[in-house]
Amino acid sequence: MALEILFPPKKEWGIRLDRAFIFRQYLKDRRKALWAFGIFVLCFFFLYFLYDVRMEPAFYTLFLMVLFSSPFIVQDIRRYYKVTSKMMEITHSKFTDDFELPHASGLIEQCYQAEIQKIIQAWKEDRALQRAAATERDDYYTLWTHQIKTPLYSMDLMLQTHDMAPQKWRIELMKVSQYVEMALKYLQLENQSADVCLSQVHVVSLVQEAVKKYSGMFIAKKLCVELKDLNGFILTDQKWFSFMLEQLISNAVKYTDHGGVTIYQSAPTVICISDTGIGISDTDLPLIFEKGYSGFNGRIQQKSSGCGLYLCRKIAKLLGCSLSVTSKLNCGTTVAITLPQFDFPVVDN
Repeated sequence: MALEILFPPKKEWGIRLDRAFIFRQYLKDRRKALWAFGIFVLCFFFLYFLYDVRMEPAFYTLFLMVLFSSPFIVQDIRRYYKVTSKMMEITHSKFTDDFELPHASGLIEQCYQAEIQKIIQAWKEDRALQRAAATERDDYYTLWTHQIKTPLYSMDLMLQTHDMAPQKWRIELMKVSQYVEMALKYLQLENQSADVCLSQVHVVSLVQEAVKKYSGMFIAKKLCVELKDLNGFILTDQKWFSFMLEQLISNAVKYTDHGGVTIYQSAPTVICISDTGIGISDTDLPLIFEKGYSGFNGRIQQKSSGCGLYLCRKIAKLLGCSLSVTSKLNCGTTVAITLPQFDFPVVDN
């Protein structure tokens, strides 16, 4: 009965189980104050005893002290019960980001609650980033799935028509290989396992390897390729830079039907890929690096899903490069890769 007076009615489990426990815990948490009060009372009675004063006034004084302090003690116990019950309810319930902490009565509780709010805010931001990354990943692989269907359907059609031309099969298999490599690179970038190892790379060798990979497409479309003013070395990660360069060369070949592709250095740290293809309209130019944006050319020719250039932008950001595009419709496109200027010496092992 005494506990029901001290503690306000709450949930059934709280009445049955927690009141006695919380009261014991309250006494334990307030033990220093209780010990201090007990020592004060002992000192009080000891002084009365030393001065040979009658004990009746001492007991009366003690009674008044307890009487006047009782409302404050009861209020403190009730508040302690409310706060503890609220915290236990939060602890045993399913975590949500909209729960409300009890009112802080002191500076220490305010500091603790401020830190808790910081942790919750950081958790919310991290969860939002994870959801955005998951949405971006789903969108990318949806586009990628549609993109890889094209060479697979082409090979299926060639099987049905008994078209066994080796050159055509090599081109379609190369497209499948390219799309698989794009998926793997995206996973590496997404999982932050994109290890970057800077080294001095010979520009001519780097470009020649990329062009050689797409030699079948150059031959099939009867396009010429010109490498000029490629000299010296650049400081970059060979694996990631090669992949980005291959994607840009692939796009140049894809949208060029006559003429060819020229790769050159306009400056020691600028590599340009220029083609004589169909070009890009002024309205599409600012958006070509956006995920899933194929532009007017991609929709008309049905060759693009908007994955390649989007991936190039992410890799360029990883390497500290910048990509710029100039184009004129029905005349051609030039993509410039500008490498960062490093001001530290490089030791080539």
